Amino acid sequence: ATVSVLYCSIKMPMAVIFLIGMMMSTTVAKPAVAAEGWPAGFENFTLPPSPVIKYFEEQEIRHLYEQMTNKTMTDSELSALEVCVFGQTSMMAQVSAFRLLQFHIGTNASGDYVPELITIIPNTTVSGNYQACEDAEGGQFCYFESGSMVLSSMCVPTACTPDMLQEIASVLTPGVGVHCVGVDEDEFSSDPPAQAIASVLIVIMSLVVIASVLCRGYENFYLMVSKEQEVDGLVPLIPQKSTTNNDSEHQTEPSKLMKVLYACDMDTSMKEFMKTTTRPTNFLNGMRVLSICWVVLGHTLAFPMNPGMDDFINTVELTTKFRMLIVSSGLLAVDTFFFMSAFLACFLILKIVKPDPVFSFINTSKKVTMLWVDRYVRLTPLYALCLFTAWYLLQYMVDGPLANTYHRGGAVAINCEDNWWKNMLYIQNIGDESNISCFGHTWYLANDFQFLILGSFLMFGFMYTPLASIIATVVLLITSWILVAVLISDNYADYSTGSNYYRPWIRFGPYGIGLLTGYVLAKHKSFVQKSVQSTHIRWTGYVVSGIFMFGCMVFQWAMQKQTAPSESHWGKGMAQFQQVTYHIFWGLGLAILTLTWSCGHGGVIVRFLSHPVFEPLGKVTFGVYLIHPMVLAVLRVSLPALAHYSDAWLLATAVAAINGSYLGGWLAFIFIERPIGALWDLASGRKARRRRKPMVEEPSVKCENGVSDLGAIGS
Repeated sequence: ATVSVLYCSIKMPMAVIFLIGMMMSTTVAKPAVAAEGWPAGFENFTLPPSPVIKYFEEQEIRHLYEQMTNKTMTDSELSALEVCVFGQTSMMAQVSAFRLLQFHIGTNASGDYVPELITIIPNTTVSGNYQACEDAEGGQFCYFESGSMVLSSMCVPTACTPDMLQEIASVLTPGVGVHCVGVDEDEFSSDPPAQAIASVLIVIMSLVVIASVLCRGYENFYLMVSKEQEVDGLVPLIPQKSTTNNDSEHQTEPSKLMKVLYACDMDTSMKEFMKTTTRPTNFLNGMRVLSICWVVLGHTLAFPMNPGMDDFINTVELTTKFRMLIVSSGLLAVDTFFFMSAFLACFLILKIVKPDPVFSFINTSKKVTMLWVDRYVRLTPLYALCLFTAWYLLQYMVDGPLANTYHRGGAVAINCEDNWWKNMLYIQNIGDESNISCFGHTWYLANDFQFLILGSFLMFGFMYTPLASIIATVVLLITSWILVAVLISDNYADYSTGSNYYRPWIRFGPYGIGLLTGYVLAKHKSFVQKSVQSTHIRWTGYVVSGIFMFGCMVFQWAMQKQTAPSESHWGKGMAQFQQVTYHIFWGLGLAILTLTWSCGHGGVIVRFLSHPVFEPLGKVTFGVYLIHPMVLAVLRVSLPALAHYSDAWLLATAVAAINGSYLGGWLAFIFIERPIGALWDLASGRKARRRRKPMVEEPSVKCENGVSDLGAIGS
């Protein structure tokens, strides 16, 4: 992402607008011109006191324009260029104390300016003072963008229309967008798609509130009258115990309508959210929460990128310091989720699903298909609502002069018009790279769902032919490593496997190791327990996992560091080694820790990760993952100017984003995620099946009341 930003900056088209004026450095500045001396339409524009405006000889401007464009400049173009560009240089300097772009110009043998040789060195993105411009009579704030990245902003007379500025900007470099605050901006009242999405959200929340009110009213009414007499036709929402002749207890069954209301009840959802349990693998709750916070921290800088920072070069330099190790190695948090997803799924299936005495292709196919459908139904409703909310409503959630950079979702929802259906089928990570730009961070969900489809065959294979499934998993792991080595291209540009970053054949490593770890713990736990009883074996495992995992973090930081212009770049061999090793070594480190900690070891670290506070927070991880880019967009755009990087800004923004995302994730859990899961349990008869086939041994994760921990992020 940083390389893309630098590339856009090198091509920065806004610099061309200032190019002519900045090249005329030897020209003597002329006295300021009063407003009444400006071309027609600009009489009402008032400059700040004592402006120092540079004007240049008309013939010099025309000559340079013709040299760079092979076109003849008309009088109207000259006037617009003088007033809308040159005339604003001093004004912007007064109201915002900004720095213009530094550059040098290439010339041919004859001394003529050659556009192809122009190299623009980005230093500080120009950012005018929005409030000062608003206060200036007859002024309007406009900015220039490319791919939703703000390249520059300025205060111009209201008579300088966006079309005029667009024409000036596109003369030399096509593809530059110009937007003036308050001009041609969408209004919610005239945006039917946005109104439709908002209506859906309001209806869903209203139905949940109504269901909760009915549940409470029904219970209170029943309790009030049941003390005096039997109420025909009324069954309590929460089944009451009654006594038969033999003094045994049984429970009355609520009606189907009451079960539906119960599934949507906010009070029940809140109790489910707060409920905690004691299991040997509770440390996974802490790992899940810390990992999603790690993701949000990394995305505070990396996603969404627009509208950008005010100083790209210095930002890149600062973020490659060693103190930024935890940020630059945030890519590993995704591998942690892949590992946990595979481990939990494999362990849970091997513990809960009772294998047939004799392998039955039909029965196994039904179980596998049900596994896929169950996961799809639980994930997709909330996923779809968040995607469409980002696509149509995010632009109305942000505020400030740069809010329009999130028109139709901005960087969070690029190309959703063409690709949203691929997200709903979890295939956006396959095919053209542009597919991934719609709600781009959800490439993880596509990979995880595809891994579940592939892994389900391996998981059920562990029941009947363990050796064959182990061999198949190892072959897939080796194939993934080979593909990483082959597809890595050349140098630092592929520090995160470049365009292959999202591909399932690149990301399978940690998932495959998670599958094997789940199998070993489910089927050979006694052997693992006996092995880790030895202090030497246990501490050898800790040292090895520590070397693997900390080494991966340092390696990832060193690779990220190469994006800074001041750094030398690795060659292909080193890049291949890093990419092949960091996925596998991180997964092996997690496997060693998981096997050891699941057998009762780990000391203070496991006690911390198993703290009851992490279990409720872990239940809303899916919502946090989906929502956090929107929270970051609001925090970054609702400012009067582009953000300026500092460590304090990074920490403050990340903490605010984590808190805001957890609030949104909790609301999503109460109003959407848990009700959808509970309703699906009713429709599929899942609870009935679970009662008919009780578990032989308590697993480390359960599915109850509509909440499933089958995946590390997804519900």
